[in-house]
Amino acid sequence: METKERQRLIELLRKAIYELTGNYYPDERMKILEYKLEKLIRDMPIGSNSAEGVISYFLKSPERKRMLIDLMTVPETRFFREKEQLEVLFDSVLKGIQNLDIASIGCSTGQEPYTLAMMMRLRGIVGRIVGMDINEEVLQKAREGIYKSSELKDIPQEYREFVEVKGDLMLIKPEIKRMVEFRQANLIEGSDFQPFRGRFSVVLCRNVLIYFDKDSKRRALTNIRYIMREKGILVLSATELLGKEYQDLFEPFRSGRFLFFRKNKEGEG
Repeated sequence: METKERQRLIELLRKAIYELTGNYYPDERMKILEYKLEKLIRDMPIGSNSAEGVISYFLKSPERKRMLIDLMTVPETRFFREKEQLEVLFDSVLKGIQNLDIASIGCSTGQEPYTLAMMMRLRGIVGRIVGMDINEEVLQKAREGIYKSSELKDIPQEYREFVEVKGDLMLIKPEIKRMVEFRQANLIEGSDFQPFRGRFSVVLCRNVLIYFDKDSKRRALTNIRYIMREKGILVLSATELLGKEYQDLFEPFRSGRFLFFRKNKEGEG
């Protein structure tokens, strides 16, 4: 494929990923997209050298469309990520609440949902955690609850009773796995969220919306709001902010040094 046609392919791919997922690749991330594309098409029987032909090949079937969606996934996670923020959430914002349903959106291979389950278990809080991600492949790994034993270093000593190390592997114990379920969901697809209307007291969506532009972020936040109870709490990464243009959906409030967001009654839905 000639250089000009390859550049057109990358542009069409950026557009397709945005339309499918809401994730926008700015110019400074286009090299990453090109690298991922090369890995994806290396052994594919596409049968076309035109940019339109390549994109059409992936959009024609659900299976190949799923490959495109998985292409953009950024599965970066670890146990007890931003631990201090989570401690403030449970011990200050949610203090005294003994029954919780929590959603973890962009959960990748499951470290965050299992972290939440461990923290709830240690505090005597009952409830369920639903981990959601657009990538079904990482969700399968999450359901297994099996990790490399090297990840034990990320789990504080007081929580290690909830895992079992067997050689090079670390297994999540059944009492924690039973608290968690995993569901495939696309943040900009309202139909994926319909089964969860008004269910969750807390939704975590950390380091996910940073890949969205203004329009797709509003669609995502509207879907998040839809699945939250009245006065539900939205948790973003400690370094993320929501601009004033979203305050019809969520109102910011501070607890300790962390900013959280409460479902606004004025929002639609």
